[in-house]
Amino acid sequence: MVDYSSDEERFSAIVDFFKRNRNSFLLIFLVIFSMLVIVIGFRSYQANQNAKASELYDLWLLEMSNEKIDSEKTVSTFNSLQEKFPKTGYAQLARMNRGSKSARDGDLDVSLGDFEELLQTSSGLFGNNVLNSLARISIARIELNNENYEKVLEVLDGFNSDSEHPIVYEIKGDALIGLDKKELALDQYSLAMTNMQDESQKSLLKIKINKVSQ
Repeated sequence: MVDYSSDEERFSAIVDFFKRNRNSFLLIFLVIFSMLVIVIGFRSYQANQNAKASELYDLWLLEMSNEKIDSEKTVSTFNSLQEKFPKTGYAQLARMNRGSKSARDGDLDVSLGDFEELLQTSSGLFGNNVLNSLARISIARIELNNENYEKVLEVLDGFNSDSEHPIVYEIKGDALIGLDKKELALDQYSLAMTNMQDESQKSLLKIKINKVSQ
């Protein structure tokens, strides 16, 4: 460690240090400044996209709520929302709503298409984890109905094993039953039972477990 005999020497040493490393400090400043500009610009862009998407989403909901729905108009608004703002929560929520309605109406192929699109747009670094999870579960249920058991397991494998909802374990168990893997299915049912809070759901699952165990 260098000893300085006076404050002037100490100050002079500091000045010399900054002079020698001026370019390095300038580079660091420019990098930080550039990152701030990018972050602020990205947030501004996101806010602008969300505002425009919100207008289309509200318009679509209004059109869907009319007593006499103009199918051509609602489809046009929906498609415009999806094409222009696919990564926004509004576009993804609209996709979720339409997929759910199609499933309730029995249009499973249309519903499956919507949920697969939702899975794609809600994935990734800036994706929506909640809608992504709902899309996976919805796809799994439809594929289970279609007896595509391998596809059920494939889409549910995308979940983090430490944060799976009981319904995920149960659907996995149902798919494994379809593949005639009863022991593995019972393991999944057991995990579902452990994580369930609702007593009525537990009762229904116990019936399923007893049936498989016979």
